[in-house]
Amino acid sequence: MAKVTEANIEAEIDRLAEQFRKMISKEPQSFLERFTKIMLFQEPDRMPISTTVHQFSARVAGITIREMCTDAKKMLYAQLYTAVRFKMDTVVNLADLYNFEPEALGAKMLFPENSWPVILEPLIKEPRDLEKLDIPDFNKAGRGPYVNEGNRLYLEKLGQHGLLSIVANGPWSLAVQIRGFNNLVKDTRKNPGFVDKLLEFCVDVIEAFVKTQQEAAGAAALANINDAFACIPPASPKIVYDYVFPHTAELIKRLGMVLWAGGYPVYEVPNWEQIVEDSVTKTGTQMGLIIMLESDWMPAEKIKEISNRIHKPMALGPYVQFSLLWCNFLFSSIIFFSVSFGSRFTLLLNLSPAFLTSLSLSTAV
Repeated sequence: MAKVTEANIEAEIDRLAEQFRKMISKEPQSFLERFTKIMLFQEPDRMPISTTVHQFSARVAGITIREMCTDAKKMLYAQLYTAVRFKMDTVVNLADLYNFEPEALGAKMLFPENSWPVILEPLIKEPRDLEKLDIPDFNKAGRGPYVNEGNRLYLEKLGQHGLLSIVANGPWSLAVQIRGFNNLVKDTRKNPGFVDKLLEFCVDVIEAFVKTQQEAAGAAALANINDAFACIPPASPKIVYDYVFPHTAELIKRLGMVLWAGGYPVYEVPNWEQIVEDSVTKTGTQMGLIIMLESDWMPAEKIKEISNRIHKPMALGPYVQFSLLWCNFLFSSIIFFSVSFGSRFTLLLNLSPAFLTSLSLSTAV
């Protein structure tokens, strides 16, 4: 692998983009076509597979994670390099999923060389601090220009061969980031009016961030609203119903169709089926449920148990789209999954570096 430099990075991006386009053009359907069919409750030729290998992509491509999170060209280079090397269905168009809005609002950030950006302290230490904040201009503030440049490059190099992802926080997760998780949970008991006010502000900020990205890209790209702190756990069912659902519903009302990854519970939570149904009907999201599987939990002899675990939420009804997050999966199991469960899922792979390395040690880019 030739080391990428400022002098050759654009040529390397063009080379890798051409390789990816040629590879994908051999498929009967594109990732976008498969994904669209699933969203319309139609059957694609096979399930689309996406990957969450952001941090790993930097290491594979020979750059630091700090470079990937701050340089749009190096971000796209790393994602293209990884997609081509491991023959992935699509190219991811971002690095970290969170932190953009808090940074633009003025949060103190740390960018370690080889780990994700870190928020050093809550931006809102006291409720009155909320009054000091204004909605940022994401064309100028924080890494807004980095995000917009990355989206523009992605569309320019991949066009119809990619699937642009507009990334943003969910209201609850943004509130957690700028207030602090413990502080925010305490506020729900001691100062619920402030929590609603904070979440209303978060909705305004996220709306501005998403629309800025869409305008800069010149495309009506689908927004992915990442809301890990709104899942159960760490949030409680009461917090989800009292705060997460209503404010997420307001955000979705303003943005239109989005994929919201939040609000879903683990199966051990009482009445989890009703919570999943409500996460769709009370918010309007297009994402019904992410089913979490981990390789440590599912050795080959537990195939029947895996089948039961996946089929259980499928009984919730035809209006629920599913994504399956398969963490560090066993390669032999993916064949079983694709045969047994058809194409109703978007498969999201959270892959270990060891697995990816073993999968393609001999692949040259």
